[in-house]
Amino acid sequence: MPEAPSEFQAAWARFRATSDLVLVPETLESAWAQGRDRFLAFLVPVDDPAVLSHIRAITDRLRSIPGVEPYPEEYYHITIKGAGFLVAEPSNSDECSQSGMEAAAEQAAHILAGHPPFRVDIGLPNGFPEVVFMEVWDSGDVRRLNTALIEGLPNLVRYPFDGPRFLPHISIARFTSDDGLDELKTVLPDLRHGGPGPSFTVTHIDLICAHLSAAAPTFELLRRYQLSA
Repeated sequence: MPEAPSEFQAAWARFRATSDLVLVPETLESAWAQGRDRFLAFLVPVDDPAVLSHIRAITDRLRSIPGVEPYPEEYYHITIKGAGFLVAEPSNSDECSQSGMEAAAEQAAHILAGHPPFRVDIGLPNGFPEVVFMEVWDSGDVRRLNTALIEGLPNLVRYPFDGPRFLPHISIARFTSDDGLDELKTVLPDLRHGGPGPSFTVTHIDLICAHLSAAAPTFELLRRYQLSA
């Protein structure tokens, strides 16, 4: 099993020090979304039964905490690369037209086809100000794929957290209020003492369109890329 990257320890320290959570309404109405509701992304769907069972035991502990709202299991995923918002007429660097998306999807096929399947281990529960997440310990494969898409698709939007700073994770719950923050900071350390979870092999990557709303985002599958040795 790979060791947990040190960046996760840093993220945990920052979360334990936070006093303000980023709530669902702030996320949907933020400068990032700007009213746009179709977000493109390359991601790994997480549907392995053992992994889902492990995460379910954690979200069962979280759902009683005020202001903590677990995501539905069909939302679980590991983002490889955010690809911007799908719009009719792009006017910003983080927007993409239908034809632009189709061109990027075709280019990505040549980049992803050469990458072999890889194993990921489900690490410890952790937190960002926006979500509770599961750490993903993957020996660097997700970060390498993120970088490969950036380098191979020059028109693809760049985010500050891409490349060497990219931290693979599975978001499992979001926040509707700050009411349970103190309790969450008590429960999460106890859950972390339970140790890491199971592993699974990533055999494909999906290009999806996430439809954003007050409910949890729903995914529309646009293209599936099979990984091969």
